[in-house]
Amino acid sequence: MKSSSSNFFILVFALSVPFYLLSATGVHMPGMPFLPASALMGFAPMIAALLLTHLERGGEGIVTLLKSALAYGRNQSVGWIFVAVLFMPIISLLEFGILRLMGNVVPIPEIAFGQAFLYFAAFFIGAIGEELGWQGYAYPRLRNSTTVFGSTLILGIIWALWHVVPFVEMGRSTDWITWHLLGTVALRFIIVWLFERTGKSILVAVLFHTMINLTWALFPIEGSFYNPFVTFFILAFPVTAIIASWRPKMNFGNKPS
Repeated sequence: MKSSSSNFFILVFALSVPFYLLSATGVHMPGMPFLPASALMGFAPMIAALLLTHLERGGEGIVTLLKSALAYGRNQSVGWIFVAVLFMPIISLLEFGILRLMGNVVPIPEIAFGQAFLYFAAFFIGAIGEELGWQGYAYPRLRNSTTVFGSTLILGIIWALWHVVPFVEMGRSTDWITWHLLGTVALRFIIVWLFERTGKSILVAVLFHTMINLTWALFPIEGSFYNPFVTFFILAFPVTAIIASWRPKMNFGNKPS
């Protein structure tokens, strides 16, 4: 049985509804009170991917997809692991500096490494739940029918819109949500860039996704000083460079033959 990316997206949103409703009651994540219960919807993409993979390829397909989450090609440079892990901390340092220059009183982060490790573990598991679906299942199907740019843009927009309900439930302003959604789309371009550069490694996508959430949680007090406009402004530069460099090298503007 063949399935389309549209079936996957519909299923992801359907599976997320119970978590939207749970979060609307004011329930928060145990151990992470700064996160609404809707954070559990992070497993919806994986569940949707596994269900559809089972329909397409049975149990063997499920095993292959699950193994891919932690696989990294032997011929791939470990340098890309460092890029995936260090990229977002560098972005956060730049944001810290810009906010200070703008006159914002942003405290210096005091990181408790035990807490940071627990956060990393939790976000890593959550990132597997997302990227097995977004990058492991949806992106290859989008790529079969359109360009790298088109596939990334579609996936980035849907990934961003998927977060709207939780942000509304958290009381975020329209401006905050708008800039954060734009930043989310930009981050998907970076994830896809890493994914393609590492021989389609879901592990690298998972590590980068983990660091997105970890740096937010530690910047510097559970995301309380995070400024989505400044973040998007900073991300616009590397994303523009990625798009420019991809075009001649990676069939950025061409559909697969």
